[in-house]
Amino acid sequence: MFNITGYINWVRRYFKKRDLLIILGLVGLFLITRLINLDKFPIFSDEGIYIRWAKVAWKDASWRFISLTDGRQPLQTWGTIAFLKLFENNALFAGRLFAVASGFFALSGIFALSAYLFNKKTAYIASLLYIITPYFLFYDRMALVDSAINGFVIWLFFFSILLARTLRLDVALLLGFLSGFALLGKSSVRLYMALMSLASLFVLYSHSEGGLIRMFLGLKHKLFGKEKKTPQLLSFFFLYGIVIAVSLLIYNVQRLSPFFHFVAEKNKTFVLTLPELIQHPWAYFPHNMVNLPYYILSEMAYVVAILGIVGLYWLYKKDKPLTIYLSLWLASATILISLVAKVLFPRYVLPLGGLLLIPAAFLLSNIKSSKRFIGLFIVIIVSGLYFNYTILFDHKNIPFPDIDRGQYLEGWPAGWGIKEIVDYSRDKSQDKPVILMAEGNFGMSGDVLDSYLKPGDKINIKGYWPLNREHLVENQALLKDNYVYLVFSHRIDFPTDWPMKLIRVFDKPGKKSQVYFFALTE
Repeated sequence: MFNITGYINWVRRYFKKRDLLIILGLVGLFLITRLINLDKFPIFSDEGIYIRWAKVAWKDASWRFISLTDGRQPLQTWGTIAFLKLFENNALFAGRLFAVASGFFALSGIFALSAYLFNKKTAYIASLLYIITPYFLFYDRMALVDSAINGFVIWLFFFSILLARTLRLDVALLLGFLSGFALLGKSSVRLYMALMSLASLFVLYSHSEGGLIRMFLGLKHKLFGKEKKTPQLLSFFFLYGIVIAVSLLIYNVQRLSPFFHFVAEKNKTFVLTLPELIQHPWAYFPHNMVNLPYYILSEMAYVVAILGIVGLYWLYKKDKPLTIYLSLWLASATILISLVAKVLFPRYVLPLGGLLLIPAAFLLSNIKSSKRFIGLFIVIIVSGLYFNYTILFDHKNIPFPDIDRGQYLEGWPAGWGIKEIVDYSRDKSQDKPVILMAEGNFGMSGDVLDSYLKPGDKINIKGYWPLNREHLVENQALLKDNYVYLVFSHRIDFPTDWPMKLIRVFDKPGKKSQVYFFALTE
C-alpha cells in the first residue's frame, strides 16, 4: 500500500537542514549558470527547425508529429510547446528552456544515482561537477534534444541497477516508461537499452566478490553449482522483457503518423546499415575512435574526464560488479558508436561524459586530506573557468573543437546577425509590412528567422532554396505595398545585375562565412 507519510518521514530522516541548504545552493547555481544570457548566444540552424516545429504543433493539433516529416522523434517538439505557452514572445528562450529543464532532469539523475550507489557527499560532488563542466553547461542551454537524452541515459543506468538488485515489477514498469519516453527523443537510446541487459551482473555477483578473473571462473557455479542464481537470472530477464515491451508500446505511438517510416530512413543518414557494415566494417572506425574520446575530453575541459577514468580504478576496489558494468557501458558504447556512426558530433556522445561523472565524484569523495581535496577542486574549476566564462559571456571565443566551432560559431549553421535582421525588419514594419526572402527554407535561414518572430509581427518569411534572380524579379511587384528584404546565409558571390541593395554584412568569428542582408529594389 502506498503511504505518503512514510516517504515524508524518510526524507526528514535522511536530509537534515544542512542538506537542504546544500541542495538549494546547487539548484540555485544550476539555474544561474543555465539561465544567464540564455537567449544571447546566436541561434544554431537546427534550433530554428525544432522551434518552428513546436510552433506549428502547438497551433495545429494535426501536426503534433511534424518532426517525423524529417525522421525526428517528437519528444522535443512536445516538450517545447509547454515553454512556448509561457514565453510566446521569445521563442528562442522558450526552446532553450526545454534544454534547461532537461539539464535539471539529468542533474537530478546524477544526484539520485550517486546517493543510491555511495552516499550524500558523493551525490553533492557529482552534482557540482555536472553544473560546472562545460560539456553539460553548453548543451543545457541549447534548444536541442541531446541534454534530455543525457538525462534519460543516466536514469536508465540507475534504474537498470535497481531492477537487477530488487527484481521488482514496479521498477521494471518505471524503467519501461522511462525507456519509452527516451525512445521518443532519439534512436540512439536503443544502444543504451541493449546495454541494460548487462545489469544481470548484479544478479550474479555482490559488490564484495573477488576480482574479474575469479568472477569469470566462478560463473559456472553461479549458473549450475551450489551458488545457483539461475532462477534470479531468469526473473531478471523476464522483467527486462517487460521493460522492452512497455518501451516499445510507448514508442509505437508514433505510428499514428503517416510519416513514422521516415525515422528509419533518417537513421541511415547517420548510422551504417547492416549490409554497409558488412561490406565496409572499418570505414569510419579509426577516425571515430580517435575523435570520440577527444570530443569528450576537450569539452569536459580534460580534468573531470581524466578523473572519471582514474576513478574507475578506485571504484573497482570497492565495488567490482558496478565498475565492470559502468566500464562495459563506456567501452561498448564507444566501440559501437565508432563502428557504425557515419556522422559524429560531440553532442551525440554527451551521455558518455555524464557517466564519467560517477567515478570522478567517487574518487573525489574518497580523498581523505582536505587540502588535497580543495587543491584538486581548484584545479577542476580553473580548468573549465575560461570555457564556462566564454559560454556565458564571450560567445565568439568559446574554445570548442573545430567541428563545433564550425557548427555553432564560424560556419553557415551559426546564426550571427539573425536577431538584428528581425529587429530591423520589425522597426520597418511599423510603416508597412515586411517580407523577408530567406536563402534556405529549412533551418538556415528561413526557420531561424521565424524563431525570432513575435505574435502580431507584420513580417512574412518566404524561404527559397536556392534563392536566385528569378525569385527576386517575381517578388518585385510586392514592393508597392511592402518592404522586401533578402537574407543570404550560404551564397558569397552576387551578380551585379541582381535588383538589390546591400544593407549590412554580418561577419562570423574567424570570418569564414557571413550573413548578407539586402533590400530588394525595383
